[in-house]
This record gives sequence, structure tokens and C-alpha cells, in this order.
Amino acid sequence: MAPLVLDRRALAALRPVDRATGAPVTAPLAVTAPGLRFTRNRSGLFTVTGVVPRTAAERELAEHLESFTAPPSTPPAESLGFALTLADPAGRYLPRRLTLRLPRTPALVQQPIDVALFPAATAPLAPNWSAVRARLQRVVGGQPGPLSGARLRLLRDADDVVLGEGFSDARGEALAIAVGIPVIDFTLPSNGDGDDDGSAVVGTTSVLARLAVHTASAAPEHPADPDAITATPFAWAPIAGPMPNVELRTGREVAGLTLLLGPTTT
Repeated sequence: MAPLVLDRRALAALRPVDRATGAPVTAPLAVTAPGLRFTRNRSGLFTVTGVVPRTAAERELAEHLESFTAPPSTPPAESLGFALTLADPAGRYLPRRLTLRLPRTPALVQQPIDVALFPAATAPLAPNWSAVRARLQRVVGGQPGPLSGARLRLLRDADDVVLGEGFSDARGEALAIAVGIPVIDFTLPSNGDGDDDGSAVVGTTSVLARLAVHTASAAPEHPADPDAITATPFAWAPIAGPMPNVELRTGREVAGLTLLLGPTTT
């Protein structure tokens, strides 16, 4: 009788994180991927603990789960790609796709892969956050329709630093959150005559930001794969007029923006 093996290796671990704050997401999530089985451990990581082989290469990958002294040499590292979908049953975060490359190299297999989750349009906001709500539309069949699966970034106008970002849902609704805008601005007044007394002037801080919209292609999918957009960004611009700038301020929400966009090659 063959011995019962209770120990198994994990092929990878996913760590869901909130895109706005960087904090781990501990709420219940659904992770699906054809050919893989996941187990969530006590640390909140989704570990790949099972393979349902569909090809010869995937049968070789399944052997990695039972190899403890050294991983098998086949299949080659990161030669297999699995399409994953993460979803939040509570609807606080938008569903997203990603591609998991297996097997991981020995140096990386114990390092969790951070998977950013983006807030849904109805997600609650903290009092000290800045936010922009926008409805993204494109022309479909001569009529405005939702632009879903699009990334909305808030770029600081002075230097293009990314202050926050969000994604549009199936209705084209996007919520982009910026965390960390200072509440108070301490500045030294200067009138150029050298008579400054060095006293500080206290005022509220506001940051001018410009909007940028990108997808992975001219025909974006929902749910989107943010990594694919980062790798091959496809820009969108307003059909009429320039992209509006917004003023970000702690505790302020900019709402009511509707952007009718068209693809651009620039």
C-alpha cells in the first residue's frame, strides 16, 4: 500500500493588495483559473496547491507539487501561462484578470506575487483621501457607449508622477483614488525685497493633476488585465476638446465628469 503523503509544495502564492493604499486585502475573494486549484492560507495568500493537467507540459508541472528535494527540470521556468480571474463577491473591488507564469524559479517561488485590486465605483472612501469619479464613454455604432476595462490615471501636472488610478467597470464608471495629498501646506512668503520675517503661512494643499486613459487595445475587455495595459498602453483622448485637469485636495471628491473618448496612436 502506497504511503499517504500529507505534505505538498506550493507552485506560487498571490497576495491581493488594495491599489489605493497598498494594504493586503483580507476580505473573501474568488480566484479562478482553468487547470489550477488555489488554497487561501492563514496569511491571506492564495497558494497554487493543485494542477488539473490538460497537456503533457501541465502533467510535468503537476510533478513539481510532490518534489521536495529539488524541483524537476521540466517544464522550463515560466514557460506555461495560466489566465486567472480575481473577483470580490461583495463588489467592493473590481474583478480583474492576470496571467500567472509557471513554474516559478526556485528563487521566486517563496515570494508572493502582489496582485493590485482596484476599487469599484461604489467603494467607500476614507475622509482624508482625494478621489475623481468619471464616466468613460466611446462611440459605438454612432452612439456613445461605455468604455469599460480602461485605466484612469491621475498624473501630477508638474512632473507626471502617478498620484492615483482606477479602472472603469462594465458601465464605464471609474473611481480613481489618490492617497497622501498633504492637508496643510507650510510655505515661506517671499515678496522679493528681502524683508521676509521667516514666519510660516499655513494653507490647504491642492495639487493640479491631469487625467490619462489607457487600455490594452482599441477593443478593451472587461474585466481588464492591468499588467497588459502597462506593457502595451493604448491611449484614449477626448473626441472634442482637451482632457480636463482636476484639482486634488484632501477630503475632496471631484465628481460628475463624463468623457467621450476616442483611440489615439500618440
